[in-house]
Amino acid sequence: MRIRFDYVERKIAGSFHNYGKFVSRHPAPFIIAPLLFTMAMVAGFFHLDPVTDAIYLFTPSDAPSKMERMSIHEKWPLSDGTFIPGRAVTQAREIQVTALARDGGNILEKPYSEAVYRLDMFIQKRIKVHYNGKMHGYNDLCLHFQSDDCPGNPHVHLISDLYAHGFNITFPTVRMGSESGYIGGALGGVSLFRGANNSQIVASASSWFLIYHLKFYPNNESYVSGLWENELGRAMAEYPVDPYISITYFHSQTLADELKRNAESLVPRFFVSFTMLVIFSAVCGLAFINKSSSIDWVLSKPVLSVLGVMNAGLGILSGIGLLLLCGFPYNDIVAVMPFLVVAVGIDNMFLMVAAVRRTSRALPYEERMAECMAEAAVSILITALTDAFSFGVGAITTIPAVMIFCMYTAFAIIITFVYQMTFFAALLALYTKWEAQYKNSVFLCETKSEQEAKSATVWQKLFNLGSRPNTSTDGKDLPWTTRFFDEWYGPILMHPISRVLTIAWFIVYLAGAYYGCTQLKEGLEPINLLVEDSYAIPHYHILQDHFWKYGATLQVVVNNAPDLRIRSERERVMQLAHEMSTTSHSAGEESLQFWMLEMTNYYKTQLEMDLVDVAFYGMLQHYLSAKPKPWIEDVLWNKTAGSDDVQITAFRFLVGMRDIASTNAQQEATRVFREVAARYPSYNVTTFMPLWLFTDQYAIVVPNTVQNIIIALICMIGIALVLIPQPMCSFWVAIACASIDFGVIGYMTLWNVKLDAISMITIIMSIGFSVDYSAHITYGYVVSPHPNPKDKIRDALAALGWPLIQGGLSTILAVSVLADVPAYMIVTFFKTVVLSISIGLLHGILFLPVFLSIFVRGCCIINLDHVGHHAVAPALKAKQTPAVAAPSSWVSPIEGDANLYAYQSSAFSPSLETSFHDKSH
Repeated sequence: MRIRFDYVERKIAGSFHNYGKFVSRHPAPFIIAPLLFTMAMVAGFFHLDPVTDAIYLFTPSDAPSKMERMSIHEKWPLSDGTFIPGRAVTQAREIQVTALARDGGNILEKPYSEAVYRLDMFIQKRIKVHYNGKMHGYNDLCLHFQSDDCPGNPHVHLISDLYAHGFNITFPTVRMGSESGYIGGALGGVSLFRGANNSQIVASASSWFLIYHLKFYPNNESYVSGLWENELGRAMAEYPVDPYISITYFHSQTLADELKRNAESLVPRFFVSFTMLVIFSAVCGLAFINKSSSIDWVLSKPVLSVLGVMNAGLGILSGIGLLLLCGFPYNDIVAVMPFLVVAVGIDNMFLMVAAVRRTSRALPYEERMAECMAEAAVSILITALTDAFSFGVGAITTIPAVMIFCMYTAFAIIITFVYQMTFFAALLALYTKWEAQYKNSVFLCETKSEQEAKSATVWQKLFNLGSRPNTSTDGKDLPWTTRFFDEWYGPILMHPISRVLTIAWFIVYLAGAYYGCTQLKEGLEPINLLVEDSYAIPHYHILQDHFWKYGATLQVVVNNAPDLRIRSERERVMQLAHEMSTTSHSAGEESLQFWMLEMTNYYKTQLEMDLVDVAFYGMLQHYLSAKPKPWIEDVLWNKTAGSDDVQITAFRFLVGMRDIASTNAQQEATRVFREVAARYPSYNVTTFMPLWLFTDQYAIVVPNTVQNIIIALICMIGIALVLIPQPMCSFWVAIACASIDFGVIGYMTLWNVKLDAISMITIIMSIGFSVDYSAHITYGYVVSPHPNPKDKIRDALAALGWPLIQGGLSTILAVSVLADVPAYMIVTFFKTVVLSISIGLLHGILFLPVFLSIFVRGCCIINLDHVGHHAVAPALKAKQTPAVAAPSSWVSPIEGDANLYAYQSSAFSPSLETSFHDKSH
């Protein structure tokens, strides 16, 4: 007496069996209700307001860099009157422009520097926007320091004039008497030579970096600033070609605009994809009269197939609309989701249609639908649950873009499944009813039988021939695809040589995947959010090649300032500054921008006096009043309650960086500077530069992906254990899923795809897809009544092989229109979907059947001892042809033994079992 594990599966199958009958008798409500619900949910699209902030979307919500930026912004908010160029940490309403000398010229020389100066004046004086009856230019919108004019880029004229007059320009900090200015971030591609006292002197430079900050508060000011940014973009695109410089630009709306362009490029392609799927489904819905090339218009269901595609479309609209009505955020990456969900919906449609096709046409249509739902619905429920759970697990990630995408996809998949069980099931019941009446599935008129073909007109022969049930096969007319997997593919695959070759292929597959995983690259760079023809791509290349190699600045904030009247504390602070400026990614002590250094130099060189400990704060206040810009905004004061004493509560300084052009270098620099900061816990030191917002994503994407895969696999195993009634088979489903995920990650690396927020989405998706193919085949293997594992594999492949291939082809067809989209994030989605489907199919119809037949034998054979009194069991035991039960002999799982139902409601009815046993193996 063996332990049975199919209690839940039998109960669910029994429920679906009864549900199938009910839907068949009352189809109208199940068709009308989803349509009305969809119409109601479409109202959510009126609330569509996409989130376009790339920093918010692609930076982990708990990223340290977000806390660091917030800490600085709270202490030194970017506001009009306190703005110091080079110290902004918020890139709101920021415009960057680079000028690169043509033909390798020196941009400091006259014709080049004059071209840069002309460009700067053009931006400041000529670009204007009309709003609310007034013209607004840069001088009207810029951020100021106190009562100063707009900061502009005065270093262009100053540095070029000094160079032209033969002055030695020290780098990265230029000094003129007691004044100094950091130019490491303004000049790119600098060549140096050594001057007096081993100082670095500029010999030449190739590029200039110009920056403009506009008001972003209040909202009306920000709106006008946004108009000015857009106008600058148009002006730069139309700027006359300069013979001396080439220009690139970037502004605060660029990434948002590019994400929107990505989404807009998908809209026409979705309609192309939808049309292709409609045609593909309609063609797959055609059936042919046995041993002829004539279309069988009774069994063919092209219109139903089209309605199946529409069913998925309704589910997508409802899922998106529902979340929008609930106020859930939306971003343009969700526009990729319909390609996925439509394909999943079509997969399930093929399974349901195939399940009906395998039932006996001699049965009443209600009985056929009951068998179809009992067989297909459990299998589809497994895949729907696993898909929904995999995306549900993805929704717990800390990257908002991934979380939003996963939530929308999970809801769309769930609603599509519900529609599959209601809307499409009711339509399938109607078509099954019309099939029993021998009606044309398109025109709903009675068809001509094969016997009447000779007297039929040409039109009738082409468009109105229909088969009748074949009584010699119990009314089952098996399609050629079923016979192919049963009579050819299954026996060949189960041959010992084929199984050995399959295992060898699996080992080669694992080796390739392992090699790919060792070459894994991480991180979504900002440039990857852009469309390939974006004006901002050359700008990022200039930054990488000319400005991120040397000179970009890092802000270092001492949040808990010590008492600087104590000499030892000042020495310790200077030690912190020294360590920050001498790391492997620092530009050296000459790149330090620190008010304490400048203050010390001021008192020693100009006033010829030393700092007095007890008077330190008073001396600092004197220095800041004499030299307010830029140092006055680097120190925060706090007056002690009940006294006239004032102290510094926090302060900051800046350090130049070097060698941060690559993502690996950026990760290393982030780690190095944070490690230095951690050595001074009493100071609560914060380090920040804007690239940190992306490097934090690089750091968490691998742990997040691993976490999602592990949690999702645990959920998948749980679902499989409950719904696939054999633990050992569930174990092999888990092995197959892990293997598929391993392969997707490895081979996507070999296909030049990085592990980032975009590929992370599709890896989460691949978890669901991997279960789909594995669970379908394993479930078919388990419920097959044959005792021989080889026959069970042939059984499962005959029933499910072609629907799985149809589903895989439809998914690849759906995303094929994305292959040539000139955008990294879209092409990444295409590549990972193709890999997920291809590798999933490879496991579903090749690797997994072989391993099940070898390693899972008797433990997956359903115990027949409980049902020996039924006609099926003796037939299987004796391997004889069972008598065909008349429709009236059906015993429902409610009225009789539920074990009988487990066989009769499966994909493998007695007549099909006979066809297997009658063959010589």
